[in-house]
Amino acid sequence: MNIYPIQNSFTSGILSPRFWSRSDLPQYRAGLKDSDNMIVTRHGPMESRNGTQFFENLGDNYARPFPFQLIPNNVTGEAFSAIAVEDGRLIINGANGSLFQDDLTNTSFSIDLTSWSAIYTSGQSSVSWSSGSVLLTPQPVVNGALAGVSQEVVLATGTENEERRISFSTDRGTSPIPATMSISIGTTQGASDIFTQSFIAVDDGEVNFNPNGATTYWITFSCVNDINAGGAPPGTLLYGSRLLKSVTSSLTSTGAIEFNHIWSADDIRTMQAEMAPNEFSLYFLCQDKAPQKLNYDINNNTWTFGAVSFSGKPASWVTGNYPTTLTFFQGRSWWAGVQSNPQTFWASNSNDELVSGNELENLTLGTEANDGLEFSLSKAGRIRWMEGGGNLVIGTNAGEFLINGSQGLITPDDIFVAQQSAEGGESVNSIQVGSMIMFISGDGRKLLAIRYQEDQNQWRANEISFTAENLTQGKKIINIAYARNPEAIIWCLLDDGSLIGCTYDPATGVMGWHKHSIANVLGISVSEKSGFSILSLTVQRIINGTTVTYLEELGTDYMDSYTTIETTSNAISIPHLAGKEVVVKINDAQHPNITLDSNGDGELNYFEDKAIIGLEMPISITTLEPDYGSQAGTSMGFAKRNNKIVARVYQSAVPLINGRREKVRYPETPMGFRQPDLTGDVTVNNLGYNDGSITITQSLPYKLTITGLFGKMTQNTI
Repeated sequence: MNIYPIQNSFTSGILSPRFWSRSDLPQYRAGLKDSDNMIVTRHGPMESRNGTQFFENLGDNYARPFPFQLIPNNVTGEAFSAIAVEDGRLIINGANGSLFQDDLTNTSFSIDLTSWSAIYTSGQSSVSWSSGSVLLTPQPVVNGALAGVSQEVVLATGTENEERRISFSTDRGTSPIPATMSISIGTTQGASDIFTQSFIAVDDGEVNFNPNGATTYWITFSCVNDINAGGAPPGTLLYGSRLLKSVTSSLTSTGAIEFNHIWSADDIRTMQAEMAPNEFSLYFLCQDKAPQKLNYDINNNTWTFGAVSFSGKPASWVTGNYPTTLTFFQGRSWWAGVQSNPQTFWASNSNDELVSGNELENLTLGTEANDGLEFSLSKAGRIRWMEGGGNLVIGTNAGEFLINGSQGLITPDDIFVAQQSAEGGESVNSIQVGSMIMFISGDGRKLLAIRYQEDQNQWRANEISFTAENLTQGKKIINIAYARNPEAIIWCLLDDGSLIGCTYDPATGVMGWHKHSIANVLGISVSEKSGFSILSLTVQRIINGTTVTYLEELGTDYMDSYTTIETTSNAISIPHLAGKEVVVKINDAQHPNITLDSNGDGELNYFEDKAIIGLEMPISITTLEPDYGSQAGTSMGFAKRNNKIVARVYQSAVPLINGRREKVRYPETPMGFRQPDLTGDVTVNNLGYNDGSITITQSLPYKLTITGLFGKMTQNTI
C-alpha cells in the first residue's frame, strides 16, 4: 500500500512519550519525537538556533548573567549583561565609563551604626543614631571634645594605588556657629596621621586621596567646635550639632566596568533581580545579604554599585532575613519574601518627581496616599514572586493573589487581596509575556501561565509545559527568560545545566517545545539590542581537563563558543578552545576541521582575510511515527518503508536525511566558494524499513530551516 505522507508544520515541537500514541490529536501531526538545537517558529518550520559567541573567560567559578536594560542611546548602547561571579566580581560586560565603588559599608546609616565605631567623650560630646542619619554633637566650647564615627577600610587587592573620592553630606542645623567637619585618615581608629582636611560652614565636602600602597586604614568623619564665639553673653546658645546623612570612600576609575560584591555562590544561584522603571537601576535580592543596586548615570556616564540606601527600612530586615523578590507597580517598589514574615509585603512611598531623593527606596509607613505601606496575606504560604503590569499579582508556595484598591489605586488605607488560584510556585523569577505572567510550579517541573479570564472574571493559571513534561522529568527549572524577537521564546534553564525553550504565541496558538545541547549552562538572561532579543549564557566547559566558565551569547553564526579572527598567517591561536577539535570557516567557506594544541594554537591549510572558529553544533529533528490509517483502523505498529523522502528547505545548506545526503556541490559553483544556500527540495530514495519516522541532521556549520517533509511510503505488517 503506497502512502504519500506530509508534515508541513512543526509548531507542536517535542511531544512527551505520553503522546506518542495520540495520533488523533492535531498536536500529533505538527509534533516531533525529538530535536536538538532547532527552534519551533511561529510560521511552522523548524529552524536551527544561532550558535553561541564567546565573550569572556570567568575562570573556574560559578557565574550568572542578569540583564541591565537601558533606553536606546548613542553613548552606551541599549543593554548589558551584569555578570555576578562567585569570586566576588560583578562584571558589566561591554560597558565602559567611570566606575564608582564604595570602600565603606552602611554609608547611609540605614542599619544603625553597624560597621562604624562612635568617637565621643562621655558627658561632654555624643553620637546618636536615627534611621538614615547620625547626630554628631561635639562639646559646646571652643576646642572641646569632638564627636565622630570611624570605620576601618580593607582595600581590594590591586586597588591599593588607585585614587579614592572621600565625601560627606550633613545638615549644619541653625546654630549661629556651625561645628567644623573633618575627614581624617589614620593607622588607628580616629587618627589623622596619614591625611586630614577640615570644612567650615558647608554642609557637604569631599577630597581625593591615594592610599599609595596602603592596604588598610581608618577613615573618620568628625566635627568639633573650634571657632571662638567672641564676646557673646554667658549662656548664649552658639554651638550646635551636625546631622551626618551619608558618607563615601569610593574608587573612581575609567574603562571597563567591574565591581566587587558580597555574595556567595548560593546567594547568586537563588538571587532575583529587577530593573527599576527609570531604566537606570538594577536591584539584586537574596535572603542572606542586604539588597544591592547597580546604577548608571547617563548624564555623567558613571556606574555605581552598593547596598540600597533605604529610609524607613523594616526592623525585621537583617542578615539572613532580607526580601527575596521585588517588583514595581503604580510608582512604588514592592518587596516581599522575608523568611520571618513570609506572608508580608511592603511598598515604598509613591514616586514623586517633585520630591528630592529616591522615593522607591523610602519605606517609611504612613496614612497618606503617597506613604509607604505594609500588608500581610491572610492565607498561609511564603511569597515567592511578584509581578506588576496591568495588575499587581503575588505568588506564594500555596497560591496566586490579586492586589488592588477599591478605585484601582492601592494606598495605605485602601488595599484588598483576592486569591485567584491555588497552584503555588517556586522561588524562581516570574516573567511577563504579553498579558500573562509566567512562573514555575512548586515542584519546579512545570511552567505555568496566569492570566485574566473574562468569562470567569478571575485570574487563572494553566500549564504551558503539559505537552513536553518529559523534558523536565527528574529535573527542576531554576531560571526563565523571555525573548521577544525574532521568535517569541520562553527560555528555561534546568538544574542539570541543560537548556530548553518554548516558542509561544497565544495569538496564533503556537506552543512548541525544543531542547538545546550547549554545555553545562549555569545562568541565562535576555536583553534587547537593536530590536532583537539577545540570550546571554554563562557556560561551563572542560578545557584541557579543567573546568572553566565562559560568558557567551547567541550570535549570528552556526557553531558554539565561536570567535572571529583576522590575520595574515596560517598560524592561529584560540586559547579558550585549547585542546579541542574546532570547526573553521574562512570567508564563509568551510575549511577542514583542525585540533588545537594545549595552548590553543593551530595551523590552517590556508587563510584569507577572516576566519570564524568554534565548536560543532549538532542539529537534528526526529519525526513521530506517521499514522495514515489502514483497513483495520490504524497503521501504528506497521512496518513502513520510505521509498522517497523529500525535505523542503529554505535558505539552507543541504542536510542529511536518515543518514544520507544528496550531493552538495554543483559544477557551476566556482572553486574556493561554498555552495549557495538552497531554497527548494532535497530528496533521498530507497530507504529501509522502520516505523516511518524521519531523522534530519546537519553537520555543516550553516543554517538549516525545514519547512516540510513529504514523499512516498509503503507500509505492511512485516
